[in-house]
Amino acid sequence: MIDIDDIRSAHIKMHRLTGMDDAYTFYHDETNNIKKLRIKTGGFNVAEPGVFVLGGVVHPGTPRDLDIETLRADMRIQKSAKEIKLEHVAKGRFLDVLRSTKLTVFLRWLSENDLRLHYHALDPVYWGIVDILDSILYRLGDPHLAQAHIFLKADLSALLRANLSDTAALFYKYNYPALSAAHRAPFIDDLLALVERDQDSLPDYNSMMLKGALQRARRLPSFDFIEGYTAHELLGTFALFYLTRIAVFKHAFHILDMEDTVRDEMIALAPSSNGVPVENYKFCDSKSETGIQVSDVIVGVLGKMYTYLVETPRDQVLTDQAALSGPSKTNADLLRDLIDEANVANTAFLNHVMSNSDVDKMNLFLGISRS
Repeated sequence: MIDIDDIRSAHIKMHRLTGMDDAYTFYHDETNNIKKLRIKTGGFNVAEPGVFVLGGVVHPGTPRDLDIETLRADMRIQKSAKEIKLEHVAKGRFLDVLRSTKLTVFLRWLSENDLRLHYHALDPVYWGIVDILDSILYRLGDPHLAQAHIFLKADLSALLRANLSDTAALFYKYNYPALSAAHRAPFIDDLLALVERDQDSLPDYNSMMLKGALQRARRLPSFDFIEGYTAHELLGTFALFYLTRIAVFKHAFHILDMEDTVRDEMIALAPSSNGVPVENYKFCDSKSETGIQVSDVIVGVLGKMYTYLVETPRDQVLTDQAALSGPSKTNADLLRDLIDEANVANTAFLNHVMSNSDVDKMNLFLGISRS
């Protein structure tokens, strides 16, 4: 059994969360679940890993009926369609999706029905990379570098994500994240070579800070978070992200789309609280649960948005943002408002595990101001 109170307490303390004892009903769906992220000869097991999003809609109180018949009619969904899915609303990549007038109807319906967004957005490549710097900063114990950890991770992630084939080759060569003692210095040397090759894409100060941290790492006695783990496996399961949402919002009820693999992994984890099995969640067939259908659409949009952001340079994001017009501009504004409303309702509704620079690109694209 795994105690969710340990997970919950750690997150509340780390992020200084409030309002975590309130009663909510969460509806969850997911997109871009690649099951595992592994390194093989020639690259990752998934050529271009998209951003995983687990989320959907949430409302205060106990479960309530969500009448989507008017929504179906307004979006002109064929009666033969057994459920609403993103493909009925919009298709293509993120900028294509934004052009959909059906999406405008959908986003307005969410707001009119007092539904808030919630999501956990995870870049699996970033997840696999940040342990390098976490290992280095932990051992160096340098307060100055520790204060800059967000920016150091963003810069390293940007460089390594821009060259995924070279990154995968480096990780494969040294059995990452199962480095041996003999491979510590050679791994850092090869990593430094990758960084120095593309350092001109970083501001001079950022480049100096990142290279300085890596150079100092050559002399470290261990890399705690990239030694002793399964070789060539950067992410082994997504079930823990489900568990974390259920744990953090312990007093809420969670209705999740039926995913056999995740359900079985959750059963194996056997979540408990004070020794009592946790029963604040259930898996449902989306065809019989309208909240999951609604979540499918918004999670699909968010997954496309975040994947676009991690794959697109900042300057191009600004160019694309300036070119928004018509339904695209309307939908971007509606999406911004929904994200803002969710953040105001409860900051824990929105969670990002990705480069700070990619979150910044979202704020720029949608016109979100963060203090």
